[in-house]
Amino acid sequence: MKKYVFIDESGDLGKRGSRYFTIAALVVDDPLKLERIIKKLRQRKLKKKIKELPEIKANNSDEVVRKYVLKRVKKTDCEIYAIVVEKDRIFDHLFQVQDRLYNYLCGILLKEIGAVGAAGSLIITIDKKHTNTLVRENFNQYIKYKLRGKARNIRIHHKASISSQPLQVVDFVAWSINRKFNFGDDSYFNLIEDKIVNRKDMLLWES
Repeated sequence: MKKYVFIDESGDLGKRGSRYFTIAALVVDDPLKLERIIKKLRQRKLKKKIKELPEIKANNSDEVVRKYVLKRVKKTDCEIYAIVVEKDRIFDHLFQVQDRLYNYLCGILLKEIGAVGAAGSLIITIDKKHTNTLVRENFNQYIKYKLRGKARNIRIHHKASISSQPLQVVDFVAWSINRKFNFGDDSYFNLIEDKIVNRKDMLLWES
């Protein structure tokens, strides 16, 4: 059995900037379920000028588009896992090694997913953040180490979100969660809250 995991983040990992940083994952047994959300969005909801955009992102969308995507996620057979970290709780020196910090946080997220890929294949697709092959390979090795014993086969793909409709969907999920924590606006988060498997344990290192 195959499980597909699509990962994206919202916020930033700089010492300044947003107060919270969020990483979210959408887990499905068939990525077509997520691809259809973006396809139907383009067919039904977008104005002609916006339809011509190569990529749809939550930050640049209006309320109608955001809620359409999130309501479709809610109706889709999928699971959401997320972690949110308040950056004030991160040791200062870790901001100097953001790649390792990001790997560590993704490792926590994927361990939360736990046994979804047990006895099968776990296919992870993550937004391509780096052109540096070594950085990507370090990520792959670290994640495979953290997930050892969780699946017979673990594959990791780094893709540009412009070429991955499922990554565009998880962008909306990560954005809605991060908006709740950074801006106190839970109107979008509430649409998908029931799909978040670990919603009671999302906030890391909570006091």
